[in-house]
Amino acid sequence: MSAATLALTFVLVAGCASPPPDTSLDASRPPATTAQTEQTPTALPTEPPLVLPPSRTAGASTGPVDPAAPLFPDGPCQPSQLDVSASPVDPALGYRQMRVRVTNSSRVPCVLTGYAVVSARGPSGTVFANPRGRLHDAETSSAQTVPLDPGDVAHLDLGWRGDLAAAGVEQTASMTIVVSDGSSPAAVPLDPTSPVDIVDGTEIRVGGWRPGAD
Repeated sequence: MSAATLALTFVLVAGCASPPPDTSLDASRPPATTAQTEQTPTALPTEPPLVLPPSRTAGASTGPVDPAAPLFPDGPCQPSQLDVSASPVDPALGYRQMRVRVTNSSRVPCVLTGYAVVSARGPSGTVFANPRGRLHDAETSSAQTVPLDPGDVAHLDLGWRGDLAAAGVEQTASMTIVVSDGSSPAAVPLDPTSPVDIVDGTEIRVGGWRPGAD
């Protein structure tokens, strides 16, 4: 074997015997960590603020109050809620009086306030012009607030003088009544056996509403 061949063989053997490269991790290097992402908590739905209804007493008047007035009044009585009736005329020395009654025949409460307004017509439909007055009796003349629950009854009295009812003058054949402020006219059925001698120009005196039939 030549010297050149021996030298080449020695180089190859030395190369094979060299230690492999160190692939171990450096202990001083910190291990890689996974980045943590901070999550924002989801906001929970909130309840709407509690709103209380306005007090019924807010803004109430501090003036005198009708003691018969309901605390939380209903609407004014309407003709569709009422059955209207009239007593026979009670004549006394030229002065006449008649009682009108109303019954709440509906299922809804209502209220009578103020004074009723009465209108009279002749047989031909003529609307009489009748001055309005008040009864002189203090017990029946003052206005009151009368609540009417279903089935309740209220009444008022009408008074007039019959001295204008001369022969040949048209007398009352039909009558309507507006029972309360904010109401509509309702027919008053008259007793055909008890003539109402109100004529054009007769003053009709109206009392205040009172609870009950009498």
